[in-house]
Amino acid sequence: MSGTDQWEENQRELTRFFREHPEIAAALDAADDQSLNGADLACKSALYQDRGLAREAAELFQLAWSKCYPEEYIREFGAQLDFIAKELADCPGPVVDIASGRGMLVRALLKKTAAPITATDLSESVLRDHLGAILPEETARLSLTACDAKALPFGEGSLPAVTTCLGLQNIPGPEQAVRELRRVCGGTLYALCCFFPEDDAANQEAAAGLGLAGAYSQPELTGLLERCGWRVRCHTGKKFRLPPTPVGVVAPGAGFDALPVAETEAWFATMVCV
Repeated sequence: MSGTDQWEENQRELTRFFREHPEIAAALDAADDQSLNGADLACKSALYQDRGLAREAAELFQLAWSKCYPEEYIREFGAQLDFIAKELADCPGPVVDIASGRGMLVRALLKKTAAPITATDLSESVLRDHLGAILPEETARLSLTACDAKALPFGEGSLPAVTTCLGLQNIPGPEQAVRELRRVCGGTLYALCCFFPEDDAANQEAAAGLGLAGAYSQPELTGLLERCGWRVRCHTGKKFRLPPTPVGVVAPGAGFDALPVAETEAWFATMVCV
């Protein structure tokens, strides 16, 4: 594994922050969860994670996520998860999920498929903190592997099914990762993505500023996949309005998601690649 465990670094920064501002930790503790906005709930989730309360932290994060996005976003996101799970319902596995992060797609696959699943991420700690807290009866067919998506520890053509949930949109300079996916995947890649309009200069430029130029453009990401040897079809959902996620009130300045920076029209699409 190479690269920096950004999740672990962020957790260390949050630990330092809570120790320097015990009044904010106390206010988050005292607040009713339903009264907090999504950013404050995410901060409370991190506080619980710092205390070793992994399951409670994961539950708080799920509530935070549901408060940060509009109903249309949540509905369309869920529809894409259901689509991927249905596509893989009869797959014998293993299914390898790339850049699993907090594991939202992995959890859907565990619930709706019977295949063994490997969750991967550059960050060993995000896998441990979020997928290490799942129900014991699900762990029998789940394995966790910390690895760099640009240097995957799998043989050529060895994987019958690979998935990723917003993963390609969080890997700066993703071409090397896309070529690695082409190398190891002997079957189908399902890449769930969120896209903004081509003429949405504010958000496309903000993505580029994060090292993610073209990642939120459906034509550009499709072109990258095709240049790396994939044949691509898109399962595209309905469009919806997407405002920026909230900023903390109890924890002033706490954020949830860097994009979008301005309200926009957005949509989800699963890139089905063979």
